[in-house]
Amino acid sequence: MTPHYFSEKPSTTGKTIQIHSHQLGNRLAFKSQSGIFGWKKVDTGSELLLNTLILPSKSGLTILDLGCGYGFLGIALAKAYPQNNFILTDINKLAVRLTKENCKTNNVLQNTRVCQGNLYEPIKNDLFDIIITNPPLMAGKAILKEIIANSVNYLNEQGSIQLVVPKKKGLVSMQKMLVSVYGTYQILAKESGFWILKSEKTKVQMN
Repeated sequence: MTPHYFSEKPSTTGKTIQIHSHQLGNRLAFKSQSGIFGWKKVDTGSELLLNTLILPSKSGLTILDLGCGYGFLGIALAKAYPQNNFILTDINKLAVRLTKENCKTNNVLQNTRVCQGNLYEPIKNDLFDIIITNPPLMAGKAILKEIIANSVNYLNEQGSIQLVVPKKKGLVSMQKMLVSVYGTYQILAKESGFWILKSEKTKVQMN
């Protein structure tokens, strides 16, 4: 079977492009390549998540961009909020290599760290104030369940997971997963066929 973008070594034609985008008041440039999710342009769902994400006003937050692709979400946030710290992870080795290049290009090396590995493996000793993700729906329900079920173990109290999901693909399943782990969820946005969902860790979910 041909390796997909959510595999360690995806198939790629080798074609590389530059994506230019204006986000949160900054002009950004991203190198992207075949073999990465949404590699030809800024993904609509990711952009909606970026612009509806709820960040606490305090500085020093630690934020995880889980499944970062070429780094769009984490880098755009790191550029806009230099007072916070960002970890960007992906199983895809090509994505991680390009994300590291893009962090350098956009001058966010000082508040970013990029890690390669499957889901939470590369950051197993860390806790976060926010986990953001555009989950890989094509990877299957088992992977999505693992993302949601384990997220609570990597959040500080009152930390949150905030994610995007297409209305017509996986929305009901994702809502059920969030309720089963967190008890509830908020709808932050509904636009362009995507929903942005947020669940927060409370004392109920703490050991």
